[in-house]
Amino acid sequence: MATNADKPAVAAKKKVKRRPVKKKAVKKSPVKRSVTKEASSEPKMKRVVKKKLITPRMPEQDSFDASEPDSNAPTESKETAAAPRPEKRAAVPSARAIQEAVTARTIRGVRGRDITSFLRQLIMMLDAGTPLLKSLKSLSRRGERQGIRDLVAGMTEYVEAGNPLWQAFARYKEFDPVFVNLIKASEASGTLTTVLARLVKYRSARELMAKRVRNAMIYPVVVMCVCVAVLVIIAKVLIPEFVSMFEKFEIEMPSFTTGFIAVSDILSTYWLPGLVALGLLGVGYKILVQNPVWRMRADRMKLRLPVVGIILQKNAIVDFTHTFALMLRSGLSMMATLDLCKNAMRNRAYVPAIQDMRESVERGEGLEQALRNAERSQLFPGVVVDMLITGEETGSIDVISDQIGDIYEQEVEIEVSSINETIQPVITVAMGFIVGIIVYALFTPLVSMVDQIAGGGPL
Repeated sequence: MATNADKPAVAAKKKVKRRPVKKKAVKKSPVKRSVTKEASSEPKMKRVVKKKLITPRMPEQDSFDASEPDSNAPTESKETAAAPRPEKRAAVPSARAIQEAVTARTIRGVRGRDITSFLRQLIMMLDAGTPLLKSLKSLSRRGERQGIRDLVAGMTEYVEAGNPLWQAFARYKEFDPVFVNLIKASEASGTLTTVLARLVKYRSARELMAKRVRNAMIYPVVVMCVCVAVLVIIAKVLIPEFVSMFEKFEIEMPSFTTGFIAVSDILSTYWLPGLVALGLLGVGYKILVQNPVWRMRADRMKLRLPVVGIILQKNAIVDFTHTFALMLRSGLSMMATLDLCKNAMRNRAYVPAIQDMRESVERGEGLEQALRNAERSQLFPGVVVDMLITGEETGSIDVISDQIGDIYEQEVEIEVSSINETIQPVITVAMGFIVGIIVYALFTPLVSMVDQIAGGGPL
């Protein structure tokens, strides 16, 4: 047991053991600090890249005096100076570029009747209480053709991203400004299914009317092309046989037969250049009417054509009155309605008259004077102008406009059917006349040759 005298000695020993040892301060290398700083900044760089999707800017390293390099770590200094920068990422395409690419892909192979069928099915599902997004997803898998399925799928993705339906329609060229603006107004007023039903009826009637008018124009052209093809075949196959026979027997041909053979030679020789010229003429017309001024002039000339011009005028009146009534009933203002009617008119000869109506309404003068000017330009009949003016005065211009459209639609159907009924006998008579000319021109010398043979005269 230690005595009290030994306690100071033990305490002294413990005190000596606790005395801290002084260490020599070691100066840290500035290169190591820069490496540490760079390593600590790497997570921050990754976060910036993930957030902005662009090439990040390298963070600035701690500066040090390059004139006094550390001899103990020359390798670290070179590796730090030659540190690889992050690779530059490819540019991310914009949303507009993606939208245009999707639109360009889906508009191929989409027919008007496919869109009308899609709208009918959409109305039925919405009336049954199905939500809009669910209806679009269902219809995107049930279209008859791939084009309409792709179109509805693109609309579904756009609506699912939180965009309104009218903007989804506006992305595609198949839906004109009239359609898009009516959908926009119906979404704001909560009458989507009602306006969609009106649009389906409007589109169906317009497509049917355009088809009838087109058939009325195409039918005589097709028949004439068939007649010309038959004449070319006769000129190249049949007439040369008769000519060689006449020359073999030295038969004197009358002047009519000689002229007919000359015409057939020209037809058989230059039919291909003539066909190419007609094709170039059609292509030139298509290019020319892309200019708005020439398109308007061409449409005005169409209205002056006999028989066909009356049908085109009535068809244009049907387009204007039905579109005008549809937009007014959907809640659009008069000026917006006239703007959209002007853009929706397929016959551009009516655009200045509709623009005159809009300016008259903007000045507060109403439609009467503008409609009278259109009547003097022979764009609208007097009875149509009087009915529209009466509708404006009584406040029922949308009802009267719709009635005018229905009446003229029936008249167009009657005109088209009468043209088809009239063309058939006219073409039959024309074909009989051509066959008579061929028979007279070729068989008259043949009959004289037979008479000479029967009479025993010299051939």
